[in-house]
Amino acid sequence: MNTDDADSLLAAEAHRLAAQWAAVPPEVLKPVLAAAQAERALRSKETVLRLRLNYELEKERIQAEKAEGERQARAEREAAEREAGAEIKAAEREAHAEIKAGEREAAAQIEQLRHRRHVVNVTVGAVISIALLGAGVAVVGSAPWLSVILCGPSLLALAKVFVLHRSDPEDMKLLARASGSAGNAAAQASPPQQPPAP
Repeated sequence: MNTDDADSLLAAEAHRLAAQWAAVPPEVLKPVLAAAQAERALRSKETVLRLRLNYELEKERIQAEKAEGERQARAEREAAEREAGAEIKAAEREAHAEIKAGEREAAAQIEQLRHRRHVVNVTVGAVISIALLGAGVAVVGSAPWLSVILCGPSLLALAKVFVLHRSDPEDMKLLARASGSAGNAAAQASPPQQPPAP
């Protein structure tokens, strides 16, 4: 069967139905049409109500998803803030520990330097004292006044400066008196003898 035959059969059926409805009196058609219109309006209202219901359900679903997304975002943000706070506290503790370790190390180095300086000062004081004593003993026969200056208060004053890191004004007064008395003794001493001429 080709398309022309199908079209002609469809047209024939449409004419037959039109002829049947044409024979129906108008009083019968009016309630049928009114019922059809009411059914169509009812279906239209039903469709509108279904669409509204679907719209409301979809709106509620979207709001629920949005609220869930916001809740998850808030939870993630709070977790990130807690993690960042923990990292900051850990970094602060680590920095504090490093600072304390650095302070302890610096204090140990300062103590070491202080000890070295003290040892060096004691050593220098001892060397100078021994040198002064040796020089005083060496010149005691030829210049006793110089021996008094080298082995007297000047030796004590220098040893006090190097070992105790102190110099009192009384030490300087004592040194000045000793030097003055040694100078007076030297002036009273006989002049050194000239070696005989060869």
